[in-house]
Amino acid sequence: MLYHHAGDAIFVSDLEGNLIEFNQAACDYVGYSREELLRMRPEQLNPPELAGEVAGRLERIIKEGTCSFETVHVHRDGSLIPVELLARRIEYAGQSFILTICRNISCRRQSELEYRKIVQATGDGYWMVNPRDARIIDVNDMFCEMVGYTRDELLSMCISDLEVIESPEETAVHIRKIMETGHDLFETRHRHKDGHILEFEVSVSYADIRGGVIFVFVRDISERKRQEAESRLSALVLNKSTAAIVVTDANNCIVSVNPAFTQLTGYAPSEVIGRNPNLISSGKQSKAFYQSMWQTLMETGHWEGEWWNRRKDGEAYAEQVNLNILRNPDGSVYRYVKIASDITDRKRMDDKVWKLANYDTVTNLPNRRLFLDRLEQEIRKCHRSGESLALFFIDLDRFKEVNDEFGHDMGDCLLVEAARRISGCIRGSDIVARHGGDEFVVLLTGLTETSQVDIVAGSIIDLLAQPFDLGSVEVSISGSIGIARYPRDAADERTLIKKADQAMYQAKRDGKNRFAYLSFNNSPDHKIVS
Repeated sequence: MLYHHAGDAIFVSDLEGNLIEFNQAACDYVGYSREELLRMRPEQLNPPELAGEVAGRLERIIKEGTCSFETVHVHRDGSLIPVELLARRIEYAGQSFILTICRNISCRRQSELEYRKIVQATGDGYWMVNPRDARIIDVNDMFCEMVGYTRDELLSMCISDLEVIESPEETAVHIRKIMETGHDLFETRHRHKDGHILEFEVSVSYADIRGGVIFVFVRDISERKRQEAESRLSALVLNKSTAAIVVTDANNCIVSVNPAFTQLTGYAPSEVIGRNPNLISSGKQSKAFYQSMWQTLMETGHWEGEWWNRRKDGEAYAEQVNLNILRNPDGSVYRYVKIASDITDRKRMDDKVWKLANYDTVTNLPNRRLFLDRLEQEIRKCHRSGESLALFFIDLDRFKEVNDEFGHDMGDCLLVEAARRISGCIRGSDIVARHGGDEFVVLLTGLTETSQVDIVAGSIIDLLAQPFDLGSVEVSISGSIGIARYPRDAADERTLIKKADQAMYQAKRDGKNRFAYLSFNNSPDHKIVS
């Protein structure tokens, strides 16, 4: 009953392979009747290309007594049947026979095919491990590509041949843990065939089939790890940098600032993130300045320069600024990055040095050097516009007597007050400077009427003749003024100053406390006594 009602096909043949007996399942299995099967040889059940294997299988069965193997049978209708054969040599009634049990493994083959398609189609590397010896028993093409080995090479290897972090002993402990818990998710490193190290994220599961199998899916995270390392380094540089760094989005809204920015401006990140950087603008730069800056930045992706901003407490400070654009792959703006250094002290020192080089330390007026530069500029302007200018050379009469009698401190006070009085007589566009000692120069610019010159000169003469209250003493002096005009008296600044100086000496010779013009033949053109 077991023989005839078994679900698997059962064949009995002699040692020559001739079929002697079989059950109904065998007839159903191949689609032939009992009579037809009795007239057939075993190799007729195989495709022509596999028929030659039958003799070898018979020899193996006779020699070993039992064996199993897989082959393909052909149904009567021509369809192919994947089959697993279990053959055994048996003795019955003093004779030897071969008993073969055939199991249709079409469904299993289909499942294996689907399994193979799935593991090949996944974007992750896949391999199977025998937990008993940590040997690799299956891999997909993706894993082969990841580690640089062929499938055959990997199937001859174990985990320790690839693993970098764990020792074989540690791997064995890890496998036991996976078998206990059923799964694990971790990161590790494997060595590529060429020697370089790969960072992997590993997901493993244990299944109690085939004596136990571990399924492993790996994902190469080397690039992610590299980016994470770069991000950590960037964050470290950002936070440790002494330069103030501001990052804004495509709409120029602040998305990040570093501690140096907070230290420089006094603004905490929560006070500026989401806002426009113009909240720290000093207002010292013009609209045209920013328009030029933005144009350069958008055209070249970079701008470098200096500007003034304002701290949270209202104090203005100067910055050396580098601006850069970070773009998306499509060329659109991703981020604007500003790196700035506080140069306030340097600017103040530069201003101090410039002022020392260009301004008189006693009167705070422009000195001779700066005055010559301004005079040269004004002469060029007059040359272009056709206007004229007048140069006054002023000498304080009796200044040396005051300096000798009351000391240099009082002399300095007298110079300061004289400078204030002279400055009060001129327009904002005009220039007054200390030429040296007790000498001053005045430049009247953009003249259209010569009468203006006489009026200003007369006012200066009048004011200088009034007593000077120097606190503990009161002194009286006067002024002598020589006047030269451009372009009438000279065509360049040096000659103009020389002519004005000569006219001043003419005023002194004529009695001081007056102004004088110099004619072309170096004799007085006219004098006015105040």
